[in-house]
Amino acid sequence: MSSLLDVIGATIAGSVVLLMIFTALFNIQVISYNTQLQISLSQMSEDLITGRKSGGIDQPGLESILSIVGAGVPTTTDPIVEVTSSSFKFLARINPTSSISTFYFVQESQTGNGFPLYVYQNDMSNPISGPFWMADSLAISYYDVNDNIITSPGSNHGLIRSVEVNLTFFYNTYQPDIDKRFIRHNIVFWKYFKNLYLEYKK
Repeated sequence: MSSLLDVIGATIAGSVVLLMIFTALFNIQVISYNTQLQISLSQMSEDLITGRKSGGIDQPGLESILSIVGAGVPTTTDPIVEVTSSSFKFLARINPTSSISTFYFVQESQTGNGFPLYVYQNDMSNPISGPFWMADSLAISYYDVNDNIITSPGSNHGLIRSVEVNLTFFYNTYQPDIDKRFIRHNIVFWKYFKNLYLEYKK
């Protein structure tokens, strides 16, 4: 009888050890998966904000694109074409010898994947980058020379001197359905339009 109890006890102990091993392996896989997603999310947001190199071609990020707002545009032309809370279109020269380009970054209609953000240059049908999938709608706020928010930027292009851009990216964690949750990655950055400030000071 004692031998039978020993066998049952050993079986239970062995099962507990195996369960612990499998649970540990599963947890390691979950952590690895979530870590990889977090790295991919950080890389994607970095690509959007600071740019990236793809196939030997430099793709500028939002910060560098916004730094040229109004550059090389004649004073008789409004360099800002369209402003909303989820889009911004403007004119600029990439360099002194280039022609004036139209740049446009815009959050388009929500899909099952979230809110897609695209960046266009001249051709408004074929983006130069995107989509970048956001958890929430893009939020752009416009400010005047005294850093006061402009409540009606669409009809006050001439007052705009800077923007605050608020983006929230996300990814789905690897969890059973009952515990599934989104990890949100929020980025807020300001960009002052130095070319418009220089024009203002003339």
